[in-house]
Amino acid sequence: MTGIDTHIEEYLDDLFDTAPAREITAQDRVVVFSDLHMGDGGSKDDFKENAGLFLTALREYYFPNQFLLILNGDIEEYQKFLPFQVRRAWEPAFLLFDEFARNGRLVQLWGNHDELLALRPGRKGREVHEAFRLRYHGKNIFVFHGHQISPVYTRLNRVFGYIVRYLARPLGIMNGSVAKNNKKKFKTEQKIYEYSTARKILSIIGHTHRPLFESLSKVDVLKFQIEELCRRYPRAESKEKTQIAKEVQKAKEKLLALLESSPEEAMRGSIYESHFMVPSVFNSGSATGKGGITCIEIVDGNIRLVHWVDVERGKHHLDAQDTVIVPLKDTPYFRVLLKEESLDYIFARIELL
Repeated sequence: MTGIDTHIEEYLDDLFDTAPAREITAQDRVVVFSDLHMGDGGSKDDFKENAGLFLTALREYYFPNQFLLILNGDIEEYQKFLPFQVRRAWEPAFLLFDEFARNGRLVQLWGNHDELLALRPGRKGREVHEAFRLRYHGKNIFVFHGHQISPVYTRLNRVFGYIVRYLARPLGIMNGSVAKNNKKKFKTEQKIYEYSTARKILSIIGHTHRPLFESLSKVDVLKFQIEELCRRYPRAESKEKTQIAKEVQKAKEKLLALLESSPEEAMRGSIYESHFMVPSVFNSGSATGKGGITCIEIVDGNIRLVHWVDVERGKHHLDAQDTVIVPLKDTPYFRVLLKEESLDYIFARIELL
């Protein structure tokens, strides 16, 4: 049915069927974060730079606004640090997670960097799962970290179980470096895209640290944006043409900057294998980026890609005309709405295409 390994299809099918599910409506609010990689608070802790931003966003925005918080894997970094080091360094974060849990608004999933949680009971009785499903108007939103797409992972899981996986990882068998390898990122996203499209579901993943909206990367979005602007240009009035020309120039500059900073990833292009744009995969990105934090929100029946930044790192957003920027009151942080689309529209395209 797809080009991916049969073992992967079977594993993901089983994961989908056994994942806990929760019904949501247009009145519910959901936010998905992944890949915090909370460490020991030291110089090698990837979470440290954005910790204040993340904790403030949770405390001042997501908790008071009644969001269901989904932590989608690699929240705690157990490949580099011991559990007690992580707990000691980031007690404020765990206390916040506990507040969400006490209000019935926390779902935590484990990834390949915090898989140890699968063998340990949750903090204060809190459960940790491998995957989760949201049901919206009878349609499925499948939330899982994304490392499960590895053939090595699924075979080891079926044949040897947890013990062998923990013996295998120190020997370098497991795929812990996907986020730093553009080729592996692309292959991971492409396989999940093939699976999700074939099953006609919407998948929300993490793992690659690369935000995706409607299966589109930054490069894809910029290319489609330039194409659409060029289509509008011949029909536009003189004043509008001037504005369109400025927007095209900005988009070109962004695309060229991507080509320069990461040419392999930028030139790779879309994860699509056909001309149909099936919006079956979304990625919440990570909380370890130098430019801030990204996440996926579901609010008012819409799905959104959101970027959290501070004043200094958010300067390039201030003049952008295609984003909605809202300061978080009494903080140096901004919530930037990058993309938004109706879930009903997304599922219609998934079903029809």
